[in-house]
Amino acid sequence: MSRQHRRKQRFKLKSFYVWHRYMGVGAALFVLIIAVTGIALNHTEDFKFDSRYVKSAWVLDWYGIAAPERLLSFSANDQFITLMGEHLYLNRREIDGNYHRLVGALYSRDMYVVAVNNSIVLLSERGDIVEQLRDSDGVPAGISAIGVDTQGNLVTAGSHDYYEADKDFIRWTRRPAGAEGVRWATAATVDNALADALRAHYRGEVLPLERVILDLHSGRFFGRAGPWIFDLAAILLILLALSGTWIWLRRRR
Repeated sequence: MSRQHRRKQRFKLKSFYVWHRYMGVGAALFVLIIAVTGIALNHTEDFKFDSRYVKSAWVLDWYGIAAPERLLSFSANDQFITLMGEHLYLNRREIDGNYHRLVGALYSRDMYVVAVNNSIVLLSERGDIVEQLRDSDGVPAGISAIGVDTQGNLVTAGSHDYYEADKDFIRWTRRPAGAEGVRWATAATVDNALADALRAHYRGEVLPLERVILDLHSGRFFGRAGPWIFDLAAILLILLALSGTWIWLRRRR
């Protein structure tokens, strides 16, 4: 082999090595993201990523997750019972369960009485569910309003008539006086601070951390172009492996 030929071979090898290095640098960030998120996904159950939720406002904004603008709230005993989406709150505390309709709420016999989903939910002053009364417990069907009469008894406006509960909320009887003397629960407006806190809590219960890690791992976190960019990074890794092997073989000769 002539000296000129060997010089050309060394030049080609050096040029290939430069491209190999550039491909490595270009793929490094994507390799880091894929590796870190892959390790995290292998330990989802250990770190409970599937039951932990993202609280960061900018990430939630990036996903377009917004809280419902409309809040339906009732004031009782100087506290607010609020329905947002399917979430029910006593002030800032969320009540267990899913709720589709809030009819009314009031305070009676040291408990909060909340009419939702054709049932009556009894809450302690701390917001714990004491009992949930349904049709099978004698609750009148088609409740459209709740209130209390002058004796403090619970009164409901049903599909066909007005009904009154006994002091233990066990027996429901038709009320001969109808709506006379009843103080009905009416919707109230919550202050801005409480409304903002409820919206922040609502958004923070929507996006699991596991979803974000999966989207980072696949590139979907970066939008429609993200998967294509990560595909390109994968191709770079393949070329990097092939070029590295070729350089190693050439140097062994």
